[in-house]
Amino acid sequence: MSMTEFLREITAVPGTSGYESPVAQAFYEAFAPFADEISIDPMGSVVAVQRGTGAGPRLLLTAHIDEVGLMTTDVEEDGSVRFMPMGVAAMMLPAQEVTLLTREGPLYGVVGAGKTEEEDKAVCAKALFIDTGLPAAEVRRLVPPGTPVQLSGPLTALENGRVAGKTLDDRACCAILLQCARELHRMTHDAEVVYLLAVREEFDGLGAAVGAERIRPDLAVALDVTHGTMEGCEAGETFPMDASTLAVGPNLHRGLTALLKAQAQRLHVKTMPEVCAGHTGTDAWAIQIACEGIPCALLSLPVKYMHTTVELASQEVMAQQAHLLAQTAAALDARWEELVCS
Repeated sequence: MSMTEFLREITAVPGTSGYESPVAQAFYEAFAPFADEISIDPMGSVVAVQRGTGAGPRLLLTAHIDEVGLMTTDVEEDGSVRFMPMGVAAMMLPAQEVTLLTREGPLYGVVGAGKTEEEDKAVCAKALFIDTGLPAAEVRRLVPPGTPVQLSGPLTALENGRVAGKTLDDRACCAILLQCARELHRMTHDAEVVYLLAVREEFDGLGAAVGAERIRPDLAVALDVTHGTMEGCEAGETFPMDASTLAVGPNLHRGLTALLKAQAQRLHVKTMPEVCAGHTGTDAWAIQIACEGIPCALLSLPVKYMHTTVELASQEVMAQQAHLLAQTAAALDARWEELVCS
């Protein structure tokens, strides 16, 4: 299966924060052929292990499987469903197709807005509602408060090897890890490589926090997305679509980051520094302080239009990152502390 086909399938699977079971099962099945051990931990995250020779460290590679979406709060007298956004900007919701993930199965709807006199009036989530076409009594039966709602955004293949759709944050990075696992499966390596497909990053990051405590790695690399170059943004806020970024900042390990950069240069993979003076807004923040402290690096994929249904990314950069991670993992042998700490 091509990367485009896999992304088209995996981004369609439901998995808003706290409700990731369907997508966790999908990733479990995808990683199983390349793993020596695989499980779903008590938080709901997928943990896949590729054993090494035993001479190297335990390396954690992680990305998150949850997606932004909506959660229902109430049903009006006309049957319209009120909701609160979970990581989604209200401005992109009007006229959006959605799926309410009820206990009885998917219920389809559209997001509408109350009548406004000014066409350019700022959109407020409180003015929006979901219309399913059903009467109020039936909607109340099917849609209790707290029902998760998935946005609709089928993957579209664009020119120049790029794709656009919902949930590339962060399932594109999970797909990168899958490609890394496929490549590493064909290699002999000293390191034990553990893949954590983490839940709840968009909400509270507890999937990665708990996973890191359970796995207790010697080193960790978190994968997430960053903002790709867009018009109207200040310099340093966005990054070229043909490059990966390596975060630099107080909670990122300089030695591990330098190793990734050196490997990238050797492999002719373009990288740029992304300065993170405080919280990175990723799972790297929680992993770094897990256990007694874990040396952690953050590798990011530039994505345009983040937290929308048309997130846009480069498949070429995804392939480069997968190869970079596999080659870096393979380079970690008995001398790994010298490589990382020198």
